[in-house]
Amino acid sequence: MLEVLLPCAGACLMLAAASHRYRREAGLPEAAARRGLRLGAVALLVLALMLAAAPLDGERVVRFLGGFALAGLVVLLGLSADATRVLTPVRLVVRRRG
Repeated sequence: MLEVLLPCAGACLMLAAASHRYRREAGLPEAAARRGLRLGAVALLVLALMLAAAPLDGERVVRFLGGFALAGLVVLLGLSADATRVLTPVRLVVRRRG
């Protein structure tokens, strides 16, 4: 399950960073960063779906959705506590690439 949780948590973090509120708080650039964060999140979600340890059928989808739900909850709780600190890795990656 960990192989699904980590990429899903990264994707949830990137999707949260692409939203207007958190992007403004983190001080990220506008349009290019938003597109890049969304594309990176989609890539991580596809990776998580492929890493779910089951044949490509209903069980893999259930594992993926369960992992995504847990990862989303963890990211949401982290953002509620201190959004600036939680978004620091995303900010560093975006500034390094841009």
